[in-house]
Amino acid sequence: MNKIIAILVSLFFAATAFAQTSITTPSRDLRLQLRDVQQLGSDVEVTVLLTNLSQNEVLINLVGGIYQNGMGGSVAYDNDGNVYELQRIQVSVGNKNLTDQYSATSFPAAVPVKCHILVRGVAKEATALAKIKLCVLCPELSITNTGACFELNNVSFR
Repeated sequence: MNKIIAILVSLFFAATAFAQTSITTPSRDLRLQLRDVQQLGSDVEVTVLLTNLSQNEVLINLVGGIYQNGMGGSVAYDNDGNVYELQRIQVSVGNKNLTDQYSATSFPAAVPVKCHILVRGVAKEATALAKIKLCVLCPELSITNTGACFELNNVSFR
């Protein structure tokens, strides 16, 4: 009985942490949902579902690779004041790494696709990622500029 209560309490706290996370999207044609957050040593892996709400399959680059040009790009901030720029963030869909500017993948219409965001070398003092900006490029949905980012705010991992 105690084990069941402990499991229910941990599920409640996990649901509460997810409830405090807010997500904004760069287009009404894309929906991002937080599914899981895991600490893997000094790395934090955030699993999200990305759904293409448009009528057609589209090719999406989730990072844009634009940070190397000094024009912005995907970045994460922890609650201890540290910044994790593109070279410390890896995005993948299935076995395909989307971290460089030429990597994109097809997203079918109306089908949720699981994506992983790995933030490497998170400070041991941090307990949450205060903000993750995940830039997205998708010309088919008129998302082409560097300011088009998903934002996940207050993603707890401890």
